[in-house]
Amino acid sequence: MDFKQIEAFIYVVRHKSFSKAADAVYLTQPTISAHISSLESEIGTKLIDRSAKNILPTEAGKIFFEYALNLMNTRDAAVSSLCDFTKGFYGKLEIAASTVPCQYILPELILGFQKKFNNIFFNLIQLDTKQVIEELLDNSFEIGIVGSAIKNEKLKYEKLLGDKMVLITPKNKKFDEIVGNILSMEDLKNENFIYREIGSGTRKEFEKNLIKAGIDPKSINIVAQMNSTEAIKQAVSLGLGISIVSSISAEDYVKFGMINTFEIKEFNLYREFYIVYHQNRSISPIADMFKDFALSYFND
Repeated sequence: MDFKQIEAFIYVVRHKSFSKAADAVYLTQPTISAHISSLESEIGTKLIDRSAKNILPTEAGKIFFEYALNLMNTRDAAVSSLCDFTKGFYGKLEIAASTVPCQYILPELILGFQKKFNNIFFNLIQLDTKQVIEELLDNSFEIGIVGSAIKNEKLKYEKLLGDKMVLITPKNKKFDEIVGNILSMEDLKNENFIYREIGSGTRKEFEKNLIKAGIDPKSINIVAQMNSTEAIKQAVSLGLGISIVSSISAEDYVKFGMINTFEIKEFNLYREFYIVYHQNRSISPIADMFKDFALSYFND
């Protein structure tokens, strides 16, 4: 048994595909298959179920996966402890993040991290909050960043930073003439709303506030649903409707005079972004370093 076999196994389980695993570690698919086959022969049992539509670990594979992670993390920890971090530390880090962190928070974090450790390659995957959690629980990623904490005893959430969500509207006579920056839901009852997709942390927080205010979420007139904050901002600026977005994400459109922003009188649209990872599973040295860097970056 060698580390190439173990690494191949880990990536096949994470990506549920031999071809995607091959792309992730820059090998050919036949090479990945050969590594898995030789590993299974050496262990004496099947680790991967190849009969299903998605490639999944067998029951034995699920057991071995935990040990495989620990073996790779121990190897990486040993290597990193012997390296000059600012020059010799290298590797790859895959992060799953919901829309706002992926587009507006992580680029800044990655830039800061690479100034210290410039040999790290990042693979950043954008999903909604619900999907990020599912992928973490499915062992596809070690860490994620989300805008809503979905409780699960297997996961640990640590706060990165706070954010305020705001109502965005087109720049037109109706909204431009409003004095102040606060509107009531009564003022908005006849407006067309553009929503994020189901599973989005932004949508979840907005609907939670609607219910607290005694407003049926089904009473909102939704004219479109989009899984991209950028698409929503563009649609609002063109006059399709109004929407709720992160204040961080709205800054550029406000700066260039493309939209208005308001607070909603009845709502407390404050939320937090979290870095999330497995509660009782060790993560790789690179993931651990990035986690600590991200937490200290915003605390500082």
